[in-house]
Formats: sequence, structure tokens, C-alpha cells
Amino acid sequence: MLLSSRATPPQPLKLAGPERYLSIKSLLPSTPIPSPSLPSILPRHGKKPPKLNSRRFVRALLWLSLLIGVYYLATSGKKVDPHSTDSAVLTSLGNVYEGGEALELPDRPTPLALMDGKGKRHWTVWIPPSRGFPLPSSEYADLCSQAENVAGHVAGRRRSSQKSQQQDYMRHDPNYLDVDEAQARHFLPTGAEKKNVDSTATPQQTSLPVCNSTLTYVLDATDAGLGSALLGIWLSYGLAERENRSFFIDDSNFPYGNYSTFFIPPTPPPCRPPVPSHRVPCPHQAKHVVVSAATTTKWTFGESFRRQYSQREIFAMARTGYEALFKLRKDDDDYVRTRTMKLRTGTLTKTNPSAAVGDRDGEGEGDRQENGLLGIHIRRGDRHPYEFAYQLGYLPPDRYLSMARKLVGQSERWKLILASDDAEMYDNLDLPDTVRAQQRISLASKKSLGSGLGWEGGFFKDVFWSLGLPAGAPTKAETSYSRESLPQSSTQQVDGSGGRDYRTDPTKEALRLRELLGRAYLLDLAVLAQSDKVVCGVSSHACRILAVMLGWERAFQNNDWTNVDGDYGWKALD
Repeated sequence: MLLSSRATPPQPLKLAGPERYLSIKSLLPSTPIPSPSLPSILPRHGKKPPKLNSRRFVRALLWLSLLIGVYYLATSGKKVDPHSTDSAVLTSLGNVYEGGEALELPDRPTPLALMDGKGKRHWTVWIPPSRGFPLPSSEYADLCSQAENVAGHVAGRRRSSQKSQQQDYMRHDPNYLDVDEAQARHFLPTGAEKKNVDSTATPQQTSLPVCNSTLTYVLDATDAGLGSALLGIWLSYGLAERENRSFFIDDSNFPYGNYSTFFIPPTPPPCRPPVPSHRVPCPHQAKHVVVSAATTTKWTFGESFRRQYSQREIFAMARTGYEALFKLRKDDDDYVRTRTMKLRTGTLTKTNPSAAVGDRDGEGEGDRQENGLLGIHIRRGDRHPYEFAYQLGYLPPDRYLSMARKLVGQSERWKLILASDDAEMYDNLDLPDTVRAQQRISLASKKSLGSGLGWEGGFFKDVFWSLGLPAGAPTKAETSYSRESLPQSSTQQVDGSGGRDYRTDPTKEALRLRELLGRAYLLDLAVLAQSDKVVCGVSSHACRILAVMLGWERAFQNNDWTNVDGDYGWKALD
């Protein structure tokens, strides 16, 4: 070690007071520091400390466990599934219902807005299982109208943006839940519809599995015309085939009677339709879609449909339906074949149009020759032309004849065959040298019968609805998209239940007349479709049907189909 060179250590500092040197003691205060107080071993105020009561503690613990157990039992009773998302259900009208096990759902069909446990919004369509199938057409229209509002509400869209979204026919709404999915997630109850599982299926269908996806066309009383129903059902069939859906026809409320009265029913698919509560009219992305006359023009085949598919594609769908479904019953089909053969090979003269409604089969005799056939269809009644000058009236008959002569000239080898809903057209002076398309079922005019009981002026829906009604029964049809019962008199009761709807439940006499009218219309179309050329007005559904029956190439490429109602082109539905 190296030692300091200083000989002595440093001395402490000197002070002036009695303490001559600075030390630690000089820095301490003169008064002592108070020591911290220690807790007393005796309780204040003379009280002894409480002893731990194990009995009270155990009792409190038991009560707490019991309360917790009751709470969990009460809450778990509402949870059917640990993954369940039951929540409040809101209708488009603002009414609140409880979903799932509460079963507080409306007793009418309606779209429902849903919210799961995570706060995510969905919507579905609720149809009470007790309602059966099909629903009235007015309810199908109401469901589609309300579904637009509910879908927009769930998505948080305004009305304008909602409409723009619906321009896309194939748009998939991620918020929509099919009925079976809503039931699986316990938004809707299950099991109640099992009682009706066989209500709409034939005995042969009950043993088949349920189809994966379906499209059912409901023939109803929304429209009195048969032509619009044909186009609707053909388009529906073509669309179902394009979307790989099983196709079904329901004629429960068909005002013309049974579908099998006119056509051979199509071969049923190898599966059966689902329960009625699973078949909804909207949205189109649903697994099981119902198409009614009340929903065709605005929703199923509305503007978004026409934007999605070209005119050629829509025509092709109708053509597919025609080829698959237009199969007349055997006796009518045999008559069409025989009649067409005689028109082509025989010399037919104008027949007496004075026969009443009924079956006739008298044919003219003549030398055999190969004739060209030009079909003319003239629609009168309550269907008026598109052309502005004739919108309140009808196209003059000579316009049809002039176009026919322009196409085929004056050759006697061309036969002009005529079909019309106005019986007086067959004896019109402006339509010489024309013959009836068919004589199996003929309409009788008032002029020919000499009384006020004939068919005059063409097909009018009010006249159609009044056919065969008893005295005092209502004669006016309901407005479009409505199928509520007609007004009644005190004598129009059915088993004591309100008024009778004569549109869907006609008298036997009314049904017989309707069937004759329907068969006459179909026979006219079938014979005209065998023509080489067709002249008609496109404002008529029959004219559009004839184009489909001729086919795209013949109708539009070969110009075998000619419209005389202005410059308007073909379209499926108005």
C-alpha cells in the first residue's frame, strides 16, 4: 500500500460555541422523534374482537350457491342450443315478436327482421304452418312488397339504394335466411308443420325425398285470361330448368278448373315439394320459390329479370316451357292433327258461324291439294291495341287481311284461317275468303242466335267472371293482386262460412262454360301454330304465344310471324 505523505490525519472543524468540534450529534434535533404508535392489544371502547362464526359463513355460502343455481337454471331453460342465436324478432310493420321457444309469432304470413346474440341482423319469411298451400294471390303480392322494405331495413339501406341493388336479379342477399336455416338457428319454431307435411303431396310423392330446390307455379284467379297464364307457366318452367330447380304446378285455385282438363300433366320430378311453410314468393334466392300471377310481372319476371336476361334468352325460356308443357289432352290433340291435315289437303269453304258454344266436328269436303296456311288472330274484348290511334278501340279487320295478302298474294293455294275471341269476326265483310281455325268448339254471337244470350264483342273479364253465376250473384271481378271473396247476398253461403268466391269456387255450370272457353282458345292456338305464316297484333297474349310456338328462327329470322299493331316488338309479359 502507498501511504499518504501527510504525517497526521485531518482534524475536525472547530466551532465557536461550547461544542468546539462538529459531529453527528450536533446535527440531531434537540427534541426526541416521536415513535410510531403500536396497535393496542385491547379493543377500543372495551369491546372484544368478533370471533369467526363458521356456521354463519357456511349458511351464507349455501344461500349464494342456491341463488346462482336458480339463475343458471332459469337462463339455461331458454337456451336450446349453446350455439343458439335466439333474439327479438321485428316485423316490417314495427311489431315486436319473440322468436324461438317463446313462439310469439304473428298468425299471418309476413317477412321478419331478426337479430342474433352477436347483434348481427338477418331476415326471413314466416308463413304459419296452419295456413296450408297455396296462399291467396294477394298475400303473395303483399309478402314480396313487404320483403323489399324489410331487406332494406336489415341492410341499413335507403329506399333509393335498395332499388338500385335490386336491379341485379342474381344478387345474393347475405342477410336472408331460408326458412329451414332460420329454424335450425332457433329463430323460428320447428315441428308444427309436420302435421301438414303430406297436405300438398300425392300418395306417390310422400315416399320420395324432399327436393333440394323447387319452383312452383300457382295457377290462380288474379287474371281471367288464359294467355297470360300460359306465358307465365312456360317462363317459370324455363327459369326452373336454367336454375336446376324441380318444377311443380298447383291448380287449386285455377279459375278454369283442373290443369289436366286441358293438358297432359308433365312427368313429376323424382322428389317431393317441401312443407308449405318453406315455399315463399320472395326473394328469388330462396330454395323453394312460389310464382303466382300476382308476382310474375313485378317481381319474378320484373325489371331486374329483363335486365339480367336478353330478349333471346327470355324467349328461349318460354320456348322450353312450351315444348315441355303444351301437350293437349288426347282427343283435342287428335282433332288438331286431323283439322290441320284437312286444311292443307282439302278445299274448305267458310263454315256457318251460327252454332252455339259446344262440340262440333263438321268439316268441308273438297279436292285434295297441298295448301299453304296463313293464320290470322284478331283479339278484341278488353284487350286494346298499343298503337296510339286505336288505344281506345280496335284495329280494323282489313288491316289484318291487307297484311296477309301482302305476304302471300291472291293465290288460291294459300288458305287464310281465322281465330278470334269475337264471334262476329267470322262473318265480317272485311274478312272474305277466311275459314275458322277450328270448329270443334265455337262461340255463338248474339246476332247469330237472335237473342241477348250470345258472346258479343270478344273476351271481357267481367263477362267471364259472370258466366254461370246464380241470380243476384256479383258479376264484377276483383282488382289486380286481390283474391278476397266477392260481395255476397244472403243466399250465397257455403256451409255457413261467409261469402262464396265464385272465381275460385265456381258453380258446375260456370266451370263447364269456362272449360269450353279454355279449350276453344287452346284449339285456336294449336291450329294457328301449324300455319306457315301468322299475322296478329302483339298487344294480344295469343300473338306472343304464337311467336313462341313458331320458334325464334321462323318467327324473327324467316319473318313468318308478323305484327300489325304498330312498330312494337315481341315481349313475354306486360
